[in-house]
Amino acid sequence: MLINSENGVIELETFATTLYKGMSIDQLKQTDFYKEKYHSIWNVKTGYFWYYFKSIEITGYQVSFSVCFFGNHLDIIHMNTWESNDAKDWKDWTEEKEMKVFHRNNTFLTQILERPPTQKKKIPYPSCTFNFPWGNVWSVYDPRSASSLMGINWNEEEKTNKK
Repeated sequence: MLINSENGVIELETFATTLYKGMSIDQLKQTDFYKEKYHSIWNVKTGYFWYYFKSIEITGYQVSFSVCFFGNHLDIIHMNTWESNDAKDWKDWTEEKEMKVFHRNNTFLTQILERPPTQKKKIPYPSCTFNFPWGNVWSVYDPRSASSLMGINWNEEEKTNKK
C-alpha cells in the first residue's frame, strides 16, 4: 500500500517512511527516504519550500515525489509516474505523450487505491479524482503547464498531525 485510504498518509515501506500532513521538515530529514532519494529544493520565497526526490519503484512504476512545506510543516504532496520514453525536454514534448503520462498516472492510482475514480472530468482540464472522508487523491493534465501530476488534498479538519 502507498496511500492509506483511512487517513491519506503515504507509506513508503521500502524506506520505513511515512509522509503526512503537518509533518515537520526535521522529521522528513531524519527518514531513509530523504537520506537516499533527496534531489533538490526550491525556495518559493513566500514561506513555501518544495523538496524534490529521485524516483522510486512502486508496483512496477517509477514514481517521483515533490513535497511542499509551508514554514516547517508538510502542506502539499505531488507525485508523478515516469518512463524512459517520456518527453525529456520541450523539443521532445507533445500533448499526445503527456496524455499518456496522465492516463498512466490514473492507472497507477486505480491500482494502488484498489478502486475506480470517484469522478472523471474533461473540462476545464482532464482530471481524475478519488474521494475519501479525509480528502481526495487526484490526477490532472494541465495544458497551461504542459504537465500531468497526481497529488493529495486533505480536508481542513484533517490538517493535523496524523501518525
